[in-house]
Amino acid sequence: MAFQLNRDELQKNGRVHFGDWVEPALVQIERAIQQLEEEGGQQVVQSGRIIALRATDTNRAYSAFKAALYLGKYDDMANKERFLTKMVKAHHSYEPIRGESILFMFVGVGKPVYDHLVTYTVGRPSRIAGGQRANLPWGYEVPAEARDPQAYIDRAMPMIQEVVELTKRDAERPSEQLQAARSLLPVGYIMPPFLMEFSEEALIKNVFRQRLFERGAQGATVDVVGDMFECCLKLDRTKWETLRDYHGPHTVAWEKAMRTLRDKQLTIDDLFTLAERNLSPEERGSTNLYELLMQTVGKEAPTMWEKMNK
Repeated sequence: MAFQLNRDELQKNGRVHFGDWVEPALVQIERAIQQLEEEGGQQVVQSGRIIALRATDTNRAYSAFKAALYLGKYDDMANKERFLTKMVKAHHSYEPIRGESILFMFVGVGKPVYDHLVTYTVGRPSRIAGGQRANLPWGYEVPAEARDPQAYIDRAMPMIQEVVELTKRDAERPSEQLQAARSLLPVGYIMPPFLMEFSEEALIKNVFRQRLFERGAQGATVDVVGDMFECCLKLDRTKWETLRDYHGPHTVAWEKAMRTLRDKQLTIDDLFTLAERNLSPEERGSTNLYELLMQTVGKEAPTMWEKMNK
């Protein structure tokens, strides 16, 4: 079945507002992706505003081959589980996916999120972006932290519409170059679709960890990076669930818990006090220690965004 661009997914968070000039471009983009999918023979997947166009390690075939070479397992070079079951679980080398990458297309993403991702250069083999010089803005994304979303829309969309109008030819006035007119755009304007390619190692160790697993990233960025991770799951659920298990948000809590235990020299009694539990010796003996640690020394403080929304 040919790829179909899900328009509802693009605006599912309720904060994305496109201009009426966007739909014709979406139609053309959808057709072009269908042709890419047909000619390239690769599955294209969408989650929210993210479309994963191409993954270099289809079905883990290359990581299987590279893991076998790395470990000298020449008699079993098609083993697609080796990298996950032997190397990831042992926190060994990530060489088998270091050169493998995923090409993402971002549709309906605001300039602030673009800035958060474009500055994230660790392990990024390439960046391809259109829209900074000669393409029209596509609309406006209300900040995730906005308390009166409609007030933002009422102010921002007319500004974006004015930029579009300035670039049109008119019998009474010459058109303005977009390079000049875009100086009037609000900070949160939606960029035209752009592409970014990340290595799989950088995605799991850096992009997902710092922008998704560690709390505190801006709300809109969390939405977009979350959609990137969902695309990865659609491409290879086993691989990315395994990688999340060894790099996911719980591992951030583990590190915090160990630092706190080391720095504060806490006792078992201290943990029960922090958990506000007054238990008998028998009850203490049956208490799950992992859960106790996560509820006390592993518990993260509220983020800046959470404090603002209280």
